[in-house]
Amino acid sequence: MGEIVAALATTHAPQLLIRPKETEDADEVARTHAAMRRLGERLDASGADTLLIVGLDHLENYLDHVVAPFIVYTGDEIEGEFGPYRPRFRVDRPLAERMLFGTLDRGFDIAWSQKTVLDHSFVVPLHFVHPGKRLPIVPIVVNAYLAPQPSPRRCHDLGRAVGEIVRASNRRVALLASGGMSHYPGTPRYPNPDFEFDRRLLASLERGEGRRLIDMTPGQLDEAGNIELRTWMVVMGAIGADRPATVVNYEPCWHHGHGVLYWDLAAAPAEAAS
Repeated sequence: MGEIVAALATTHAPQLLIRPKETEDADEVARTHAAMRRLGERLDASGADTLLIVGLDHLENYLDHVVAPFIVYTGDEIEGEFGPYRPRFRVDRPLAERMLFGTLDRGFDIAWSQKTVLDHSFVVPLHFVHPGKRLPIVPIVVNAYLAPQPSPRRCHDLGRAVGEIVRASNRRVALLASGGMSHYPGTPRYPNPDFEFDRRLLASLERGEGRRLIDMTPGQLDEAGNIELRTWMVVMGAIGADRPATVVNYEPCWHHGHGVLYWDLAAAPAEAAS
């Protein structure tokens, strides 16, 4: 039987990898780097043999020709592209195909691709969390930027299906959610992230009250600048939304809330603990 052996979540702000020195605080960036590397330590200690990463596409692969709510990459290898970085990753194709057909069997019309190029949503976290590229990956893309986006509940339910498929496999799988926190790219609100929303949400996750996030509407996510947290919801669906999280670090940068956290899979869910 398969097992989920780690559940991690991190920001992927592009400034973390290509840092304009004139706009970014070096200490803030360094603290976020250190937090992401701590996730890498948990990944290394987990004994995982596959890393399933749930990220986004910032209108670089999918725009007006096709936009699916969820896409799983099913090739043998995949390339990332962000600035001067061109990493290549092995893909756990058998598990990716199990994800495709397993989610279809569970009522999700998930799409597949063999031409996707990973953008900074994948390249940035993998650079810090898994720099050695030792493990094969399974990339899942969640549509967060073009309407109609999947609802929080749908993302959570997809994650529950992902968890079932992992546990029915022969893999030890680490899950990594890439996205968030509050930011408003391309809008006048860019210099004013909703830090208070971020802090309240992180406190709720630490208490094992993840369903507060799952119960939000798409409009509420958009208002808080947190449309990308759909990726976190997929991971939460796979492990249980009532499992307490551990926040490694939160940086309220001038344009972006940088959140880095993990869920201790050995700890009892909040409902069971009470």
